[in-house]
Amino acid sequence: MTSQEQSDPRVGSDQSSAQVQPPLEEQATQQLEVESATPASALEQQPTLRLQAPRRRRRVGRVLLVALLLVVLLLGGGFAYGYYYFQTAIQEPISHFVHPVSRSSEEPSSAQPASGTDITGHAWNILLLGSDNDGKYTFPAVLTQVMMVVHIDPQQNQVFLVSIPRDSWVFIPQVGGMHKIDQAFFLGAIQHNSFDDGVRLARLTVEKDYGITIDRYAWVGLDGFAKVIDTLGGIDIDLTHPIVDDTYPDDVGSGATDPYGYRRLYLPAGPQHLTGEQALEYVRSRHADLVGDIGRTQRQQQVLEALKKKLDVANVIEHLSSLIADLQGKVYTDISEGEMIGFANYGRTLSSGSIHQVTLGPGPGNQNYGTISTVYDPSTGSNQSVVLPICANIQPLINSIFGLGDAESCHVSGG
Repeated sequence: MTSQEQSDPRVGSDQSSAQVQPPLEEQATQQLEVESATPASALEQQPTLRLQAPRRRRRVGRVLLVALLLVVLLLGGGFAYGYYYFQTAIQEPISHFVHPVSRSSEEPSSAQPASGTDITGHAWNILLLGSDNDGKYTFPAVLTQVMMVVHIDPQQNQVFLVSIPRDSWVFIPQVGGMHKIDQAFFLGAIQHNSFDDGVRLARLTVEKDYGITIDRYAWVGLDGFAKVIDTLGGIDIDLTHPIVDDTYPDDVGSGATDPYGYRRLYLPAGPQHLTGEQALEYVRSRHADLVGDIGRTQRQQQVLEALKKKLDVANVIEHLSSLIADLQGKVYTDISEGEMIGFANYGRTLSSGSIHQVTLGPGPGNQNYGTISTVYDPSTGSNQSVVLPICANIQPLINSIFGLGDAESCHVSGG
């Protein structure tokens, strides 16, 4: 069985004991209201406190790569920029998105807050967590379909996007044992139905297993991306070839009926004005690109450039209230308002050539950072297709990008 045929392991949680911290308590209350109206027969079918496997998993690279960086750092910075200069005109401040999460005693010290808006004094490591929140999951117990460490080095004028495959088979600290890394946030969150605990465990897992100190985090939900693009009036993209995908996941959007369903996707070649949903389709599809996964990376870069054109101050300020509403409950971060302004100003001047992407998965030669294999997962009671990280190749890369010297940074097996 391939990794695409495996199910997403997840757990049910007891909403009656929800301890979700502000500003997330409103969502927890809404979920309680929905669950209280659920028939008893349906409640009896809910998963128990054991990792369960739903029907099937979508073959999809869930939440955007470069676009995530854009939404959190550049667009988020646009919010802060407007808030900073037009405080009297803003009804809903950017603080709705700022949600600090305290560090556990096992975590290394993170970078100190920026002085005002100046983020140029040192490099930053930001953990991006991209989660499904489209109805298959009960927030905050969601899997992180994307885990990426964004290394921003203003002094060298370089940004590295280091993606950790969601199926990476790694040791999860505190919980113990080997699990897919996309379960780290989930396993933390279900202990007390706490978003903060999810962030802490995901952050600690990356720090312990890969030796990378995480300075800031940003959690991004899937559907906020499309809403932002619609609010900004769509984007213009020149498609070099058509995108045809016969197994595109039919799990978001107005027409979605089955969270595990598929539909046929077709986007014609040539200049196109894309709505938010179409842009999401354009960057998510990975099955029929003529140049494979490299093509998906190029499409993400296209969307990045198209959105950057929309992010002038006047446009952001004009739509600020709507943009805040679009991302309400879709973005949480501990990047401060001042840091957002600093990252936004830096990001506006950053060329695409300064952004480097690497995925810690299978590849050629010494760029082979993982091996696809099958392991038995006792938490699900089934075999799982996983990516086994290759520390011999990962460690030199991590040490070089993050300036760790000759440190023994890779400990994905918990050693």
